[in-house]
Amino acid sequence: MKTKLQVTVPGEPDRHYPIDTRAIVGKGPTADVSLDHAVAVGKQHFRIKLGPNDLDVRIAPGAAPLTYEGRPFAGGPIPYGSDFYLDRIRFSCLSPNKGSNAKLVPLLGACVLVIGGFIAFDMLGGAASSGIASDEEEVVLFTEGEACPQTDHAGAARKGQSLELAARAKRERYLYDAHDGLDAGRLFSQASKCYALAGDQPSQQRVDEEGQAWRQKVTEEFRAAQLRLRTARQNNQNEAALAAVVAMRRVLQGEPHPYMAKLAAQERQLRADLSKKK
Repeated sequence: MKTKLQVTVPGEPDRHYPIDTRAIVGKGPTADVSLDHAVAVGKQHFRIKLGPNDLDVRIAPGAAPLTYEGRPFAGGPIPYGSDFYLDRIRFSCLSPNKGSNAKLVPLLGACVLVIGGFIAFDMLGGAASSGIASDEEEVVLFTEGEACPQTDHAGAARKGQSLELAARAKRERYLYDAHDGLDAGRLFSQASKCYALAGDQPSQQRVDEEGQAWRQKVTEEFRAAQLRLRTARQNNQNEAALAAVVAMRRVLQGEPHPYMAKLAAQERQLRADLSKKK
C-alpha cells in the first residue's frame, strides 16, 4: 500500500513525499517527512498510517491537537479524502490504489497537507523482516499516577514536597538508569495530587508542568528508539537494531509490561542473527 504525501506551505511550491504504509511527520532527521521550515514542529509530532479503509493519525503526547470536522481532534481514523487541519494546516488524503494482481502501485491521487504552523510525531517503529514482529503498537509508558497517600491537608503538603524532590532526583539519574525516567514521571504525577489535596495550586501547577514536560521527553525518546529499530531492520543493520532494543528494555526494566516480552524475543533473534555472521 503506497501513496504520496503532498505538502503545501503557504507561499511555497508543493512538495511530494512517498509513503509506504506509514510515516512520521516531524522536524529533523528522525522524521520520515521533515518540516524544518515550520517553527513549532516537534521532532516526531504525529504518525500517519495507511489503512485499507481510512487513514490513521496518531499524535504525540503533549502535541497540539488537529482539527477535524470543526472540532479538536486528538488522533484516530480519518476517511480518505476528508480534510483535517492543524492551525493553517490542511490534510486531505486519497485512498491508495491497488492493482488487480495484488501488487502495490503508486497512488493516482495524493495526500494534501497545508502547513502554516507546527506538525510532527513520534511514530512507533516496526521491525518488518527476519521474522521479527512489528512494533507498530503504541506503548503507553505513563498511566494515571497513584493517589496521594496522605489524607489531611498538612500531611499532603509535606508529602507533595518529598515526592517532588524524589521525582527530581530520579530525573537526574535517568542518564544512568533509564528506568528512573518512568519513576520520575509517576512521582511528579503523585506529587501533583498531594498538592491538589493540600490546596496548594501554585505547587500543583509547577509539578504538573515539570511532569508533563518530563513524561513527553521520555516518551519521545522511547518512540525514537522504536523508529531506529524499524529503520535498522529495514536496512539490515542488526547491531543498530539491537542497540535500540536494549535501550527500550532498559526503560521498561522490571515493569510488568507486555511489550517487554516482544523486546526480549527481538533481542534473542537479533543476537542469533549477529552470531551467525561471526
